[in-house]
Amino acid sequence: MRYALLLIASLFTAIPVLAADSWTPYANPRFDYSAEVPPGFKLTQESDNGDGATFESRDGARLLIFGAFVEDGAFAADTRQRIIWDNQKGWQITYEKVTPGWASYSGAKDADILYSRAVVLCDGSAAYFQLTYPRKALKAYNRLVGRMVKSLRPTTGCSNQAPTSAPGAAPN
Repeated sequence: MRYALLLIASLFTAIPVLAADSWTPYANPRFDYSAEVPPGFKLTQESDNGDGATFESRDGARLLIFGAFVEDGAFAADTRQRIIWDNQKGWQITYEKVTPGWASYSGAKDADILYSRAVVLCDGSAAYFQLTYPRKALKAYNRLVGRMVKSLRPTTGCSNQAPTSAPGAAPN
């Protein structure tokens, strides 16, 4: 029994995804949103204009978290334009869901996976995260995406915020 407990404890320390809560909070005062950054990601750059930040992990994964102004509250159009831009960059988008309050899409390019999430903020602007990671780590990152989706939200509550939904599946 004692050895089983030691084995379980070593698994939780060896695999950061399963480790006790070592997520890092990220808050953006310019757009008034927050998100959680998974274990193992380090801040590599903050944007000059204060809209967000870039984080990277040792396995080559990259996480962009940023806010953006949305013209005339056209959240769906803004998200669809971002999907077009990602397609033009070579991403094959295999899943997309756009609602009035949130959007998610995912795809693949070469040996990498892209997952993007957006939420409407209180003032009609939007917060986004884009996670790119190696396809070989798909299962580990799928476990992270759900928590990241739930964590991306306005910092202060607002009544016009639509409820969030579970993430879509990443491509295999």
